[in-house]
Amino acid sequence: MLGYVSFVGAGPGDLGLVTEKGIRCLREADVVLYDRLANPRLLRVIKADCQLIYCGKLPDRHMMRQDKINETIIEKARIGKKVVRLKGGDPAVFGRVGEEAGACQMEGIGYDIVPGITSSIAAASYAGIPVTHRDHSASITLRTGHSSEETNEENITRYEHGDTIAYYMGVKNLDHHCQVLMRQGFSPETKVAVIEWATTGKQRTAEGTLPTISNEVIKQQIKNPAMTIIGDVVGLRDQLKWFEKKSMFGKRILIAKSSAEESGLERYFLDQGAEAYAFPTLKIAKKPISIDWLARIRAADNLLFRAPESVAILFEAFCSEGYDLRDLPREIYCLSEKTKRVLLNKGILSEKITRITEDMIQVGYETKQESIEDETNLLLTHSLKYDARFTEIDQRMLHEETWETVIFPSKSSVDWFVKTLENYGIEQLSQLSFAYIGERVKEYAEKKGFQIVNEEVQQELGLGKWKNTQR
Repeated sequence: MLGYVSFVGAGPGDLGLVTEKGIRCLREADVVLYDRLANPRLLRVIKADCQLIYCGKLPDRHMMRQDKINETIIEKARIGKKVVRLKGGDPAVFGRVGEEAGACQMEGIGYDIVPGITSSIAAASYAGIPVTHRDHSASITLRTGHSSEETNEENITRYEHGDTIAYYMGVKNLDHHCQVLMRQGFSPETKVAVIEWATTGKQRTAEGTLPTISNEVIKQQIKNPAMTIIGDVVGLRDQLKWFEKKSMFGKRILIAKSSAEESGLERYFLDQGAEAYAFPTLKIAKKPISIDWLARIRAADNLLFRAPESVAILFEAFCSEGYDLRDLPREIYCLSEKTKRVLLNKGILSEKITRITEDMIQVGYETKQESIEDETNLLLTHSLKYDARFTEIDQRMLHEETWETVIFPSKSSVDWFVKTLENYGIEQLSQLSFAYIGERVKEYAEKKGFQIVNEEVQQELGLGKWKNTQR
């Protein structure tokens, strides 16, 4: 039985700009082939057994040739897989979806095309530039910026362009395009904006006119991926720009993880305009829970959850044996605000504590920082492991960016951070300044060799404020 292929637009970069249908396709996929410009954070929603294949293309080299991409899509679909081809922006706007879908059509493989927000319109909007305006622009032209001087651009007249022109990936040929437009009758005073890494915390915008923009781009070292917007609407940017005004815009923040859950801190800083990345990507390996253990928990007076993941795992085991929440001990405790929230979502009130008493039955997994004297009272529900599928993504994100600060939400996150850097052979990030949540975490980070505590950054990042919102 043949599989099925979905060509999904990932949008321009901001996690919130992918469609609901696109996310549903990712959740159901058996295989995802993804590009460099598709935000890799989107891939965290995939199934535990979904295969990831990187097709990323860099300006100076291709990771996978187009014919090989087509072959791989067809190969996976032929063996019955649900395949997602994830592309930055919209797959039908300079995304070569016509070639890839055409290859599926020739092989009799079913497919659909899930549109995404195309980068030109998104980049302009995030730079404060509406691509159309009642007083300035009634039309827009989308053009590839890769065309060379041998193309027939010279044969296009001034009036065959829209009032606004958007060039995709046009940094290399920017001066050529500007010169051609002036020869076609555009005024030298025509405004131009070049927007790099639009809709992300890495966004930068260079402004100028047709004769000056190339030098401005060189001066600011703007590189692809970048969108070039040309037309009178660029003049509205001073009045309408909004993204650059976000409180954390331009910050480069790493968040050390110690759980398999989505990082609330990452989402918080992304929403505030920062470039934030949470790692490593971890997965849960469940451990079997015996009937004897369930009986011990039912008979206990006090139950302590050491990890948020343990809540769902224990409840699943309870239900499988015909028990429910009424069979839990009356006194429920936890060690973190996250675990407390998870329990509350299950309808259970718990008390967060810092001191564990001997009469408590503990559920979770033992961390390296805290030894447990009597392990007979500890039920290990799971272990955390690296999700090897994300190793290439993590390494690329750590190597390709210039990070300023790492945030440690917990003591275990310090250990995972150190261990991950050692595994990846990355030494320079161990010298980053750090921020923290809680004095105990600060002390532990210093004990592990992190020396630079930037108190100004600590206050600026508002971690205390963020923590209070999680209560």
